[in-house]
Amino acid sequence: MIATNHDYDVVVIGSGPAGQNAAVEAASRGAHVLIVERERNVGGACVQYGTIPSKTLRETALTLTAFRRRSGGVYEVSHDSQLNISSLMTRLDQVVHAHHNAAQQCLDMANVEQAQGKASFVSPHEFEIRDVAGNITNVSAQHFVIATGSRPRNPPNVDVDHENIFDSDSVLSMTYLPSSLIVLGGGVIACEYASTFASLGVKVTIVDKWPSPLGFLDPDLVEVFLAQFRSNGGEFRGGSVVSSVDWDGVSAARVFLEDGEVLTADKALIAQGRVANLDQLGIENAGLAASDRGLLTVNEFCQTDVPHVYAVGDTIGPPALASASMEQGRRAMCHAFSGELHASDGLIPAGIFTIPELATVGLTEQQVSNSMVQPWLVRSTLAVLRELTSWQHPQAC
Repeated sequence: MIATNHDYDVVVIGSGPAGQNAAVEAASRGAHVLIVERERNVGGACVQYGTIPSKTLRETALTLTAFRRRSGGVYEVSHDSQLNISSLMTRLDQVVHAHHNAAQQCLDMANVEQAQGKASFVSPHEFEIRDVAGNITNVSAQHFVIATGSRPRNPPNVDVDHENIFDSDSVLSMTYLPSSLIVLGGGVIACEYASTFASLGVKVTIVDKWPSPLGFLDPDLVEVFLAQFRSNGGEFRGGSVVSSVDWDGVSAARVFLEDGEVLTADKALIAQGRVANLDQLGIENAGLAASDRGLLTVNEFCQTDVPHVYAVGDTIGPPALASASMEQGRRAMCHAFSGELHASDGLIPAGIFTIPELATVGLTEQQVSNSMVQPWLVRSTLAVLRELTSWQHPQAC
């Protein structure tokens, strides 16, 4: 329920991990906080389409194949596609519902007020909320936090129909487990889904323009991923430029490469990055402008060029992980209400839930070799220890 005076200390736009942590942190400091979410339930795309569903699928895949792995391959697990997808959807609904409830309880316990609708700035300190009935409420605040998340980037040469050709938000709406799948992209989302489906017995082919997937990782880590992926029947096609993707109208998704080759599979998944949800937010009315990459530029405290407006999560770009976004939301409000916060070293650990899972923090071996700055490595070690201490005590600033 929105307060009658419509005046708040903090308004958070978006209720994903970044927005939730920002709202709870501000409320814990005695601030009058409103969080605005356009969807019916809080949690954002993280809970509804992204992190939680994809990790649930992954855990389901690991459970289904654990007996075969632990027996050394003596026993096989039957890949009954109808059984698997039915069981998956039941489990997925349960997990998503539980996370919706947990997020709601967290906000309720912190006394964070909530509003459902689409928010857009009308001035640097005021914005409007349009609800599903078209009613408009004007709200003002001393501080704003933009945590509106992102959506899949679907290239114009790809006909995503969410039935045969999916994006990362719609892939789990499949009604059955396909026999084969082509995944376009070599980033985190692409590799997580590719390795998970491969472990379920789907013939998966990753197609990417770069010679190697997960290019920001050390090559040694990438080789571990590829070895396991290939052992599950997966194939990586690097250096392949896609000209178009379509459905043949009968039984196959087709991927046309610039060299003339045509790849086919039962289904296709487009996972070529995401786009920040800023286009309907009226950021220009707040004095802000998106970068060439469609992102908001912030300092080490997640503060935009307009000092009372903060931006966190996918709206500011990499690492765009739930864990990092939560820390960004917390840091933003620590800075807004105390101003006493050490500058971030940029060393937020990144966990990648492929099969097997991978993790990294700091520079890669190649970056260290190129920089040859040994004192930096000492500072990095100390920074990692500070980050670990911060995660153990999330309220400490």
